[in-house]
Amino acid sequence: MSKQKNIVIIEDEKDIVESLKYILEKNNFIVTPFLSAEEFFAAKNCPTHCVYLVDWNLPGIKGVDIIKAIRLKDKLSPIFMISAYNKPEQIIEGLKSGADDYLTKPFNYDELIVRVENAHSKVSNLNENLINVGLKLIPEAYSVMKDGVTVNLTSREFIIFQQLHKNQKTPSTREELIAQFENDLEMTARNIDVHIFSLRKKMNKIQIGIETVWGTGYKLVL
Repeated sequence: MSKQKNIVIIEDEKDIVESLKYILEKNNFIVTPFLSAEEFFAAKNCPTHCVYLVDWNLPGIKGVDIIKAIRLKDKLSPIFMISAYNKPEQIIEGLKSGADDYLTKPFNYDELIVRVENAHSKVSNLNENLINVGLKLIPEAYSVMKDGVTVNLTSREFIIFQQLHKNQKTPSTREELIAQFENDLEMTARNIDVHIFSLRKKMNKIQIGIETVWGTGYKLVL
């Protein structure tokens, strides 16, 4: 995320959009508003790597589905679900969709600004440290970056890759890899092999190999 403070608002209530736009622009954000999901998805010049404010109860495509769609392409940008829904189960559903935080209406605007500023600063600082040369592991997004190319992994794939990378001078046994999952009983030696197969295919994109060391386990080839 650049130092430019972009924020995308997807909200169908014009009064709320205008209020948010006014207060955010006073705090030096560049605001891009959309009044529907359809308008957002049709936009050709929508900012990327920004902060998102997404209303839940939109006409047509709902906010939780918008967030899921954003998360398929963007693992890092902070997303806030905004809604009048305030029951615990509703908040949990919003967060499970991929939102980083949940803000209930009516807003406390001072609180909103602090949360949005903090989210922007955190991801901006993270991106500053991701020099696009060499290999970088990005735990926050279950991703690996090499020479500016990013590969997105599942959480299990990332844990396995992280262990292989940490232990790259010597092979990691299947038992060592299984141990990274603590009480996850689904992680058997067979499942490790399946995830290694998937990892190999994904790592081809950035020319990283995973070598089978017969009788021992697996080793990264960088």
